[in-house]
Amino acid sequence: MGTGIMAAIPITLEPYERWELDTKDFSKGFFDNFDVEETGSKTIYTIKENLLIDNYKAFLIEFYTLIERDFKKETDLTFDTIPSVTNLDEFREVFSDDNRKGYLPYIWNDYHFFSVVGCKCHEYCLFYWGSYKAILEEYITLLHFERILSKSMSNPLANAVKFGIFG
Repeated sequence: MGTGIMAAIPITLEPYERWELDTKDFSKGFFDNFDVEETGSKTIYTIKENLLIDNYKAFLIEFYTLIERDFKKETDLTFDTIPSVTNLDEFREVFSDDNRKGYLPYIWNDYHFFSVVGCKCHEYCLFYWGSYKAILEEYITLLHFERILSKSMSNPLANAVKFGIFG
């Protein structure tokens, strides 16, 4: 197993230390999905809880229908058995890697494993697993995926997605 393309909804992220966030590295409206907290010299972006909790089920259904992948095979769930949660703590518990046993979607929390354009994702919900045979010289293609997705889906979470190299 190596590295490959995955997609996630960031739960918490921050700018890289050496570069400021540049909105051109994100889909239009991306930052509208996050609350901002200044802690000393750091800026932390956290997904708006209601946005995530109210929309993740419909997002997964719309996304997997759009890409025509077998939801049951990828997630070990059906559209009817996607767990319901009422807050971010429950979301973290239900979609923890331990509880999901490697099936998507699951939460990961190490930015070293998920390399994306424009920021460090500290905690994120992985929901798409692409090829592990991907060879990428420039990350701009991943940004193009993000922009296409945000324009092709109606779900409010569509523009809160980051595609990246995982592994």
